[in-house]
Amino acid sequence: IFIKKGSTSIHPILGGVILQIVAALLGAVLCGYLVLGPSEEDMFYDGKGLTWAMLAGLAVGAAEILSFVVNGKGVPAVQSIPVIIGGSVMFGTLIGRIFLAETLSLSGWLGVILIAIGVTLVGMESEGDG
Repeated sequence: IFIKKGSTSIHPILGGVILQIVAALLGAVLCGYLVLGPSEEDMFYDGKGLTWAMLAGLAVGAAEILSFVVNGKGVPAVQSIPVIIGGSVMFGTLIGRIFLAETLSLSGWLGVILIAIGVTLVGMESEGDG
């Protein structure tokens, strides 16, 4: 909803950058609390973890910019949010299957198919429908 409300008043890339800066600041505060707080947790990491975290940041950043672009074009939130989130679920499932060799039960695949049908139906709806 916040992206939808702001998307017509900010450039999509700037909106995505600001969103990520705020998220990074929140994460930094939480990390600081974990390290300096009562639990004094060890913030472990290695190069592999940092690389995957940065790649995830690129993917999330691209998705957020896409959200600003789509919403900035006037797509109603009742369409844009389900399509973007449902599309992410479908994309993530396929990536997990193809590149990570993860498995999904028959009922899990049925759920993904239902999400695809739902995303298609919501995406095809015009503003006057409903």
